[in-house]
Amino acid sequence: MPESDEEKESPVPGKINDELRLLYTSCVSEIADFKRQQWNVANYGLLSYAAIASLPKFVASKLAVWELTVLIVLTVAVLLAGWYVVSMLDKGIELRRDRLRAVRKHFTQEFKDARLAGHPEPKMQTLVWFFRTIFGAGGAVTVWLLTRYACVS
Repeated sequence: MPESDEEKESPVPGKINDELRLLYTSCVSEIADFKRQQWNVANYGLLSYAAIASLPKFVASKLAVWELTVLIVLTVAVLLAGWYVVSMLDKGIELRRDRLRAVRKHFTQEFKDARLAGHPEPKMQTLVWFFRTIFGAGGAVTVWLLTRYACVS
């Protein structure tokens, strides 16, 4: 007897579990990768600030106004680019966390109990404001060092 269209479309229960397990594992891995990328962006931002702040030391004479302006614009560009990339990565993390919450609804009660180990569902905090503070403070210190060097030289 041929299968009806409804029977053909209904997935096999084991396949659903495998797909959910795959999605869960993938999301956890992607969150870890996005967090690692946020730290890398912050590190490269600080390295960029250090390079910008040290450039006047390599110039033998006093910085011209246009040179100071270019360095300050570069500092602001690092700040804005860092904020943007960190924010985009944070949105990716939040999307994966939403997917994880949706996947967990299909897991057994035993899994949910073991995952929480008797504790309430933790509120996930993001570090986006921490990274933004790093970029803001680093940018402010860089501009301060540039203007101080320009005024003292």
